[in-house]
Amino acid sequence: MFLFHFFGDLDMPLHVEDYEKGGNKILVCFDGHKDNLHSIWDTDMAHKINGIKHRLKHNDKKVAPLKWAKHLLQKNKHRPMTAVECADVINTRTCVKQLAEETNRLNCAVVFKRWLPYLNGEDLAGDTMTMPCRSLRNKSLKQVCVRLATWINAIAEKSRAKTAFVVQGDRMRDL
Repeated sequence: MFLFHFFGDLDMPLHVEDYEKGGNKILVCFDGHKDNLHSIWDTDMAHKINGIKHRLKHNDKKVAPLKWAKHLLQKNKHRPMTAVECADVINTRTCVKQLAEETNRLNCAVVFKRWLPYLNGEDLAGDTMTMPCRSLRNKSLKQVCVRLATWINAIAEKSRAKTAFVVQGDRMRDL
């Protein structure tokens, strides 16, 4: 579960960003309610993109990711997908660093740059904001899933080779 959460956080805008505590200190309006920008990107944006009401009582938080994953899988099932930067489980920094840098570029180019004029109280849920973000998130989410799968496959291959290994800090070492 750690890898799923770790890769997911690295891919999410504002998780590798310190500006205003990763957007937690920026209050915005989205679909008529006020919340912090970080929360909007984490939950409300994904729900809106997938047609799920964001403030339903007892909303099942698994519905949005499952619906999104099925859509992306269907859309990309015939496309070749590789992530060589994540195939090396010994030198883990390459994959993690590349993913964090891409997410940070997304923060600078889209999240803050594009939205800054809208942070003055206007509702951010309109199509002029959500549609470009949908395309970016779909591409980003697909890529992080491919990277995670590549990493898991590499770990399984290493294990299959009957070589024990442990994670220590940012490196794995053979036993």
